[in-house]
Amino acid sequence: MPAPALSDELAQQAADAFLLHGEKTRAADEMGLSRNTFCSRLKVAARRGLLGTKPVLEGFQIHRTSTQLGPNGELQREWIQQKPEAGAEFVMPAGHVIKGVSALVDADDRVMARWIKTREDGADLESKIEIIQRAFENFEPRAPYIIRPTDCDSERLTAYIFCDWHLGLFAHGKETGGPDWDLSIAKAVLRETVADLISQSPRSKHAIMLGLGDILHADNSRNMTERSGNVLDVDTRYPKVLETACDLLAEAGENIAAKHDRVEIVVKPGNHDPESTVGIRQALRMYFRSTEWVDVDTSPNPFYWRRFGVNLLGGAHGDKAKPKDMPLIMANVRRHDWSETTTRHFHTGHIHHDTLQEIGGVHVYSHRAPVAQDAYHAANGYLAGRSMRSFNYHVDKGARGSTEIEIR
Repeated sequence: MPAPALSDELAQQAADAFLLHGEKTRAADEMGLSRNTFCSRLKVAARRGLLGTKPVLEGFQIHRTSTQLGPNGELQREWIQQKPEAGAEFVMPAGHVIKGVSALVDADDRVMARWIKTREDGADLESKIEIIQRAFENFEPRAPYIIRPTDCDSERLTAYIFCDWHLGLFAHGKETGGPDWDLSIAKAVLRETVADLISQSPRSKHAIMLGLGDILHADNSRNMTERSGNVLDVDTRYPKVLETACDLLAEAGENIAAKHDRVEIVVKPGNHDPESTVGIRQALRMYFRSTEWVDVDTSPNPFYWRRFGVNLLGGAHGDKAKPKDMPLIMANVRRHDWSETTTRHFHTGHIHHDTLQEIGGVHVYSHRAPVAQDAYHAANGYLAGRSMRSFNYHVDKGARGSTEIEIR
């Protein structure tokens, strides 16, 4: 509905207050009005002749006044131009939106008249939300879209250690003395732990997602280790386990790529998954093929090497070469980097518990597994905590600590 016109009584009150106080702000305060409201009423009063130049014809308002003064400044003549009174303030019709606005301006670009075009709104907000929801309810993204970070520390590198996930492992808590474990539980726990680890790690420019083997518990549908033929406690079908592994690693890669400016993804084989690792690497290579700051290492070499300033890093699953031999292997394979670095770390998994040996100036680590113990390990008393870690390195200052997320 149009706004009601200001009554003559309210307009007269504004005029009287202004004439009494001679100043708009004080007059507005005395009437208990805001200055804008008072000024709007005063304009109406002026158009109706309540501030002088009466009378104003019924239905008209003062449009322009002019005067003629005598030689001593006395008023000789006064002209008053009146025009039909303007209508009420414009109010948008219900269900309409503004389509366009036109204006008539004078030579000084002052607005003399304005035209507002409206149209009916096609749908209310609730209807629009419903339409959008229907349009996207079956939408599935075909490739990751990751916003590249810009506020990273260019002098640091973070290495995320992913080893011995053993996806597909089954454990019955009453038998093992630990938690129940299956593919669904593993998926939820690993997703939460990886997200927490990434969140707690420094925002370095460089990052390595370092997979060190045994991401899968079984390498095929026979549910046996390939080399030794050990029978494995497996929860579900091999294709489902492999799919889950690819999903979790791809999601982890996305989250790491959203935090670090340069990312290298490495997945090395273990004794439980030597063949599956080949497929996982290729799946990740294709998944991140359009993400220019993510590189997926597809090398079949079981060893990983990385030089970062004064740091020389190595990695392998740890089921073949012994820890005591890792420093000599590093020194021979990367002899040029060896001579130019002072911090040398080698990361392994396989034995599912934390160890640290310093051999020939090289820190050789083995890392905990995030997985629950199966019946075999529990029966043999192989006890260890569960956690995941990341390591931080400075390009000139060497090792700068680690982040550990324990799993309860």
